[in-house]
Amino acid sequence: MVTVLLCTYNGAAYVRAQLQSILDQTVQDLHVVVSDDGSTDETLAIVGAMAAAHPGRITILRQDPPTGSAQRHFLKLLVERAYDVPGTAGATATETDPAQTQRYVNDAGPDARSAQPSIEALVRADYIMLSDQDDVWLPDKVEKTLARMQADEAACRAAGEAHASILVHCDSRIVDRALREIAPSFVAYQKMTPSRCQLQQLLVQNNVVGGALMMNRALAERITEIPAHCVMHDQWIALIASAFGHIDFVPESLYLYRQHGDNVLGAGKGSRIMEILGRFGIGRKDGKTKAEMDAHSQGVYREMFLQAECFRSCFDAELSAQQKHLLDEFTAIPKRNRFGKICTILRYGFTYNLFHRTVGECLFIQ
Repeated sequence: MVTVLLCTYNGAAYVRAQLQSILDQTVQDLHVVVSDDGSTDETLAIVGAMAAAHPGRITILRQDPPTGSAQRHFLKLLVERAYDVPGTAGATATETDPAQTQRYVNDAGPDARSAQPSIEALVRADYIMLSDQDDVWLPDKVEKTLARMQADEAACRAAGEAHASILVHCDSRIVDRALREIAPSFVAYQKMTPSRCQLQQLLVQNNVVGGALMMNRALAERITEIPAHCVMHDQWIALIASAFGHIDFVPESLYLYRQHGDNVLGAGKGSRIMEILGRFGIGRKDGKTKAEMDAHSQGVYREMFLQAECFRSCFDAELSAQQKHLLDEFTAIPKRNRFGKICTILRYGFTYNLFHRTVGECLFIQ
């Protein structure tokens, strides 16, 4: 079974279309867990009505108190194994986990509880996908991602890895709030390089988007705690997959990545020259000055190093000696002078996918 974890927060304007697009997938052995983070609009009413119209296919949870951020929300669901759903929602139930069973009663709250099936046991998810509330999935998104996942699992078994941790992600089509196309490929629009999936590369530049990924259970079960510092949940998951498993990419746009006033892309389409000028506060559409860009960059770098320290601590018992050394060298960069920073970045491959981005890293990283 595939479980889709869909996190909502005041998403009434878009959640119906997204939820319906998931229910309409060509793969029907699929269950949706909708977790709400304290919405004050009609989000829960919409989801509740859809759950009633599709019995056994949707589970509703309510975060009380709210988690307050997308990364914490998604990671909390993964840590709590919210992807294992009430037994009446699927085919083969496992023994009931009392802690998980209680979660469905308490977290959903009285408004959401009425839409839930009776809880007798939990069905174990084989694969987990993440979903934002405002995207729209194309009908074969799950089918094509799952086919690649199962092919990768078969290859790993043939190579002697019976329980490999695997992440598969795909491209998306960027659209506006009315679903009119802005760009046919998010990867091309953002000048991303999905083949760069080594640990030293992902520490500085994530190229996995949460709404694009599927993980198998072996990977999901490695997520056992919420890190104190995490740039984003998708980067954290990608780091785990890179360190302990495999990452694969489906080069097809399998969903519509909706852009609207609340989630405008941080980087827009443009030439490399404009990207460089923008870093100095020149010609930016958002009007940010160089000082503001400096402050933003230092904040990102600071969180990046703190995330790496958390990763080193969380997985100390599982990391190889080489991986520990790599992480130690990365987290030592702020303590070195400019020449030492540059040498470390280049020696260990803590670089970006484009030359001018790596130059900027070497110049501005603190």
